[in-house]
Amino acid sequence: MKNNDLKLLVADIDGTLVNEPREMMPITRAVLNDLHNRGILLGIASGRPIGEHLYAQKDGWNLNFDFDLWIGMNGGQLFDVIHGTRQDFHPLEPDTIRTILDMMEPIGANPFIYEGEDMFSLEVDEQMYASMNRHSIQCTKVDREYLCRQATPKILFRLKNASDMPAAEQFAAQHSSPLYTAFKTQPTMLEFQDPRVNKGLGVQQFCREHGIDEEDVICFGDMSNDNGMMSLPGTSVCLCNGSDDTKALADYVTEYDNDHDGLGRWMLDHWYHDHGWIL
Repeated sequence: MKNNDLKLLVADIDGTLVNEPREMMPITRAVLNDLHNRGILLGIASGRPIGEHLYAQKDGWNLNFDFDLWIGMNGGQLFDVIHGTRQDFHPLEPDTIRTILDMMEPIGANPFIYEGEDMFSLEVDEQMYASMNRHSIQCTKVDREYLCRQATPKILFRLKNASDMPAAEQFAAQHSSPLYTAFKTQPTMLEFQDPRVNKGLGVQQFCREHGIDEEDVICFGDMSNDNGMMSLPGTSVCLCNGSDDTKALADYVTEYDNDHDGLGRWMLDHWYHDHGWIL
């Protein structure tokens, strides 16, 4: 265990902070409430856009505090709650979006973008309806030109089957570019964004603005879009249900998955135990 101070904890949501039904488990809730009471800053790093739908999800977790920072769009958005400021970083330009759409056309995946918190997609199929219901957001069918009419933080492609993902990842890797990077965020989701953007970027920016040493940060994640956080100088922890590439970058892998309080149990069994803290 790294013996640094703890000033800030940042966690991904799905597959990390909550279980599969998107509920917060009791030990994780108790640990976060205790960390807040100890004066530790707490943050969320999500692939989804920052906004009311994301904040509303937090309301169902029954925490006794508000988070100090929100990172959205895999690091493309940062809301510093302490300073009350919002920053956006390195959106994809329209020509780059067209290039990605052309490149991905042989894969046959359904591309979509976010505007605000709503989705705009070439097809509003069964998968998009399911996503609308999960997140209580709207999805509108648009044409290809709409998707690339203006700069956007990222473009996403939803595959029909998870079994198609390895081939899609390989195809994207074979068509790499300095203009974009591609990574899996769900079994059927491949995302593209500016290579300068990652969740670690948002953490670093927040730390600079608040005088926090990056070594005094703990980051929790589970998927490839969390890898920027896993590479920071502080302590990085991947849930045992996470992807192999994220586990390889992390300092530690939890013993329990997100359905069994993986984050909370790891904090108690390791950080609390090793630093003499009692919950």
